[in-house]
Formats: sequence, C-alpha cells, structure tokens
Amino acid sequence: MPEWVGNHGISASYVRVLKVAWATKVYRASKRIEGAPSWIIALALFGASLSVRILLDRWLDPMKFLTFHPAIAASALLCGWRQGAVVLALSAVSGWYFFFEPRNSFLLREQNATFALIAFLLVGGFLLVLVAGMADLIRRLEAAHQVQVSLFGELQHRVANNLQIVLAMISNARRGVLDVTAAERIAAAEDRIAAMSALHRRLYDKTSYEQGLAPILDEMLRNDFGDLPIQLSLEISPDAKLSLDQMTAVLLLVNEAALNAVKHVFQKGAGSKFEVALLKQANGRLQLIVRDDGPGIAPASAVASGSLGMSIMQAFARQLGGSLEMNASAGTTLMVEFPGD
Repeated sequence: MPEWVGNHGISASYVRVLKVAWATKVYRASKRIEGAPSWIIALALFGASLSVRILLDRWLDPMKFLTFHPAIAASALLCGWRQGAVVLALSAVSGWYFFFEPRNSFLLREQNATFALIAFLLVGGFLLVLVAGMADLIRRLEAAHQVQVSLFGELQHRVANNLQIVLAMISNARRGVLDVTAAERIAAAEDRIAAMSALHRRLYDKTSYEQGLAPILDEMLRNDFGDLPIQLSLEISPDAKLSLDQMTAVLLLVNEAALNAVKHVFQKGAGSKFEVALLKQANGRLQLIVRDDGPGIAPASAVASGSLGMSIMQAFARQLGGSLEMNASAGTTLMVEFPGD
C-alpha cells in the first residue's frame, strides 16, 4: 500500500479528464467575435504585422512577408475566412508598396520581385484555406459534441428513471414477502438500487469530472460515511488516465466497498480507516486498491455466501476489464488491475 499524502491523504495532482485543445478554445472565443468587431480585429492584426515588419525592416529585408503569415492565420481562425482573405490582400499590396524596390511605389523592376509576390499569394492562400478548413472541422466537431452530450444526458435521465421504476417494483414486491430472510435480502437490494440511483444522477452530470476523479470520489465517500469518525485517505496517480466509463465504474465499485465497510465495520466500531489508491503500474496497467482496517472476512466465505455487495463489485471489476481480488489478512483489501484508457 502506498504512502498517503496531502490533505486527508489526497494527492495534490488531479487527473484532468475533460481536456480541450487550444484550437477549440480559440474557435469558441471566435464565436463571440462576429460582425464589425471581427473586421476591427482582423485589421488590427494586419496593422500589427505591418508595424512589426517596418520596425524590423533592417533584419527582415530578405523575408519581406514573414510577419504577415501569422496575421493571416489568426484572422482566418478568429474572424473568418473573408477577413483572412482581406488581410492576405492587404499584406500583398503593402509588401509590394513598402518593401520592393523602388520603395513606396507599385513598380516592380526585378523579375524576382514578381515571383516573390506570386509565391506569397500562393502560400498565403494555402494557409488561409488550411486554417479555414481547420476552423470548419472544429465547428463540425463542436456541433457533434453538443448532439452527443444531449443524447447522452437523455439516455442517463432515462436510466435513472428506470432505476426508480425498478426500485418501486421491488419495494412493492417486498410487502408481500413473509419470509424474514427473503425480505431482508430484498430490502438490501432495494437499498443498493436507491444508493446507485442517487449516485447515478450525480456521476453522469457532465461537470462532475471537470476537476478529475479525486474531488468527486472524496465527496462521494464523505457522503457515504456521514458523521462516522472515518480517517479517509485517497491517492490518485496523475498518470492514471481513465475514460468516462472507467471513472464511473471505479466510483461505483469504491462506493459499494464503502457501503459494505460502513455496514460491517464502521457502524460496529470495528475500524476507522478507509483507503483508496489508483496507481499506474510499470507495465502500463492501472491498479485500484481499496482497504479498510476492519476484522476482515475470508474471501471464500464472501463468495460462497452470495454477497450482493461482492457480486456488484465483481461486476464493476469486469466492466473495467479486470477481476476483483481480495486479501483479508489485515482488514479487507480489494484490488483490481485493469488497462488504462
């Protein structure tokens, strides 16, 4: 078991799940720049590139159009291809007028100057098309992402509603069960479904994972433990990259382990520590470790008894692509090794 560090044992590094490329950020910013402001920004970019070119004329004379290329790309990405095309045209005209001999005129005495001007227009046009195509691709990806988020949210909403329906059916069925043992098992299943339904709504909120796995895991466990005096230790390796589905499975597995510990250990005063670690192994696989300091149980008896909690955790371990292992020599330690995202 690793050494626990940080406040409440939480590692200072969080796994950043929802990463946005810089180009996407720029494109999203560009959606707020439309109409007259977009033309003003494009002209400002051109003016800045021309000013820098004039100031550095002594050093940039062999590369007469060097400073104009960034202005063309930035204008096309931020303001649109039309604005980028205007910046390209203004750059060609100003370069022709200011930087080719004879300067401050539109005469071209050297054939190489004509070739340089044509080459700039070709390269600038290619850059404009490339950036405009990238912006259009980002726009399409953004639109597809929004559709996916809407469909995913609707799907999860229906799943949560279905869990509530199942919960109501089980609750209604339990009223007609006379056998005490059977009624207790049905009640346990009812409690599990109610807990998973409540957690489900929280986990599938798209903002839940923005700060990584550790914050929501910490929040979930503290809700599970309530007012019990539990020493909670978490360590999430910054190298442990998880998909959304994997993070959800990890959270649900740990939640089930915590509920079992509350029932069999902490409420009985048989322990007071709960530790969770998600580590990256040398072979590139990930290892989830969950441990309490209770009296422990024999693995064989847990499986043979048909424990509902054990069955649920085994199901989530399989969902992660691994298998659940248990060590009850000192407390109860659960381990799952599985491939990373």
